[in-house]
Amino acid sequence: MKRFADVLNFIDFKDICCGCKANCCRRFYAVLLSEEESEFESVYDEIYTQFGPIKTLGNLKSACPFLSKDGLCTIYQRRPFDCKVWPIVMYLDLETNDRIVYLDMDCEAVKDDRIPRNLIEKIVEVLKNLPVDDDWLKRYTSAPWPNNFIEIARFKTFKNIEK
Repeated sequence: MKRFADVLNFIDFKDICCGCKANCCRRFYAVLLSEEESEFESVYDEIYTQFGPIKTLGNLKSACPFLSKDGLCTIYQRRPFDCKVWPIVMYLDLETNDRIVYLDMDCEAVKDDRIPRNLIEKIVEVLKNLPVDDDWLKRYTSAPWPNNFIEIARFKTFKNIEK
């Protein structure tokens, strides 16, 4: 079975992020999907949310263990789902159960409009069709971290439409 992250292999932000001084991987942590936890079991952290724990690479006090001192990802080809889509984030609206896709406005590439619009649109389309678990998405949405997000898409999953 393909990992969700593998569906996003078309995303390559290396050239866009190269040389960025903000280095999101030092400021944030990556939340692991349930299917990714065993792969990173020896290095993940655990953060508690109101909906239960999430497993992360790094935390608010320490960077990802796979970040080199030069600020480069040492596992770029097999990085987790959350890393592949960043600075795009999908949350769950806890009142409507809509999926909301955001862009992180603190990302230098977003501020400078260096991420092609067609790439953002392609990522959103993939996220619309990805059967990400609602329970995981609740924990992800409630994870504590600073953000400066703008909404770029909102949609219901087929599961939510059937209800």
